Amino acid sequence: MCYAIPAKIVKIDDNTAIVDYFGEEKKILLDLENVKIGDYIYAQGGISVRKIQEDEAEEILKIWQETFFELKKTDEALAKIDQNNLPKNALHVLQNINLRKTIKKDEITTLLDLNLTEERKVLYEVANNVRQKEHGNASCVHGIIEFSNYCQNGCSYCGLNNQQKVTRYRMSADEIVATAQHAVDEYEFKALVLQSGEDYFYDDAKLIEIVKRVRALGVLVFLSIGSRSKELYEKLYDAGARAALLRFETSNSEIFKQLRPGTTLDDRLDLIKSLTKMGYILATGFMLGLPDETTEDLANNILLTHALQPEMYSFGPFIPTKGTALESHQSSSIEKVLNTIAACRFVAPSGNILLTTAMETLSPTSKRDALLAGANSMMINLTPLSYRKLYNIYDNRAGIDKSIEKSIQETTELLYSLGRAPTDIGLN
Repeated sequence: MCYAIPAKIVKIDDNTAIVDYFGEEKKILLDLENVKIGDYIYAQGGISVRKIQEDEAEEILKIWQETFFELKKTDEALAKIDQNNLPKNALHVLQNINLRKTIKKDEITTLLDLNLTEERKVLYEVANNVRQKEHGNASCVHGIIEFSNYCQNGCSYCGLNNQQKVTRYRMSADEIVATAQHAVDEYEFKALVLQSGEDYFYDDAKLIEIVKRVRALGVLVFLSIGSRSKELYEKLYDAGARAALLRFETSNSEIFKQLRPGTTLDDRLDLIKSLTKMGYILATGFMLGLPDETTEDLANNILLTHALQPEMYSFGPFIPTKGTALESHQSSSIEKVLNTIAACRFVAPSGNILLTTAMETLSPTSKRDALLAGANSMMINLTPLSYRKLYNIYDNRAGIDKSIEKSIQETTELLYSLGRAPTDIGLN
């Protein structure tokens, strides 16, 4: 549930509440003090993040209501499918989804390997239909601030690894908070991702200060800081962070060794599982198109992601970076990424599936294609332009010179054209 229009609290039960969005009721975790039945709040990822005055909330809802239901009509129309043209394998999957049956690995591999244009078209239509039934027209739009490109690791695929000769930068706590403040005040973001390499310059005290100050702005604080200690993650949760993005990259332990020397897949998975136990909203997933990866590996990646029970599924294509060990390996295809999004939607009908920036680097139409293949979540880069081009995790990264205003305009226009409600940011 990613609507961030004001919601009215209609019931409270200990630390949870039932809130109303235009007659649609959702259960959320109360993470605010001094709230009562009848109050209006903003929620992100099923967690309350900010209280809003009744007159302000009612004015926003008045503006939104007509637009909201018109968008729903567009989304419902685009999510319709012609079952007469469904190939047998897609029809079988749809029937299983409707019956809430578990999708088997061999069915996933069949979908991942579809390569005829007509078959893929139907696959994406079915996945979009499932997305619409589960999520309505809600589309999460989070902001991301890449605050440091230093990293202690030597990952073979990453343009920020410790062997790369790149210009490094670190944002100060004041710079990070000022960037976040601008995103909230000017663009009305309700969720912000704080991302960096594994940079131990930001010790416990520095990160705790940053999290507390950003949380005080009334947003969901989403961490993407890599394999830091469990103790630190616990402190950051206590400081106000409520979500964490940590991908395992691949379920194949042999491929993992090649990607992340000096670390193990088991340790990575142990930390991911610990984040859920701590109470974090979890975003996790993998990379597609790695050397020696098979379709079975990819199916295992989807099933492992699902087993970790994340709120958000995050996976994107491998893109080579000059100077890394994998610079000569070819990029993943956009078709493989779209097939993976659709297959993941069948495995996790109610999951939030992120459309990554790496997809846009592969294809200029990837955002629309992904949203129509089952994706329902996006991020807009809020990193100051002077730093953004230095966060070169892969070559030819899309959007590094684009202003925030332009990114928001393009995102909202795209979502509106598809009937989606980008309510994590202000009306445009």
